[in-house]
Amino acid sequence: MKNKDVQEIAKMTIQYAKEIIKPGMSLIDLRNDLEKKMLELGADSFLYWDVGAFIFLGDETNVSISGKHYVTANKTIQNNDIITIDLSPQNNNVWGDYARTIIIENGIVVDCV
Repeated sequence: MKNKDVQEIAKMTIQYAKEIIKPGMSLIDLRNDLEKKMLELGADSFLYWDVGAFIFLGDETNVSISGKHYVTANKTIQNNDIITIDLSPQNNNVWGDYARTIIIENGIVVDCV
């Protein structure tokens, strides 16, 4: 796989996130779903401390933390919320990095701002 291919895994996973995110979903479940999806799409591991999906919610979206110390927060997505997702899929030591912020308004992912 080339870097472009691994980046595409991350890009497709963000699109998948937009399809499955809903109020009441836990960040832990979201992380598990996204990491599983990246593996299904061809990732064989995760670059940064073996964390495939860093997920921050609400006031934590401005946090910067080392993967070595990252723990997914035990929080649930609310009806009106903001989520930052940073993905780091890897395949055969070729890695990607892709982050996006997703807005939830009235329980629906806002795709166009």
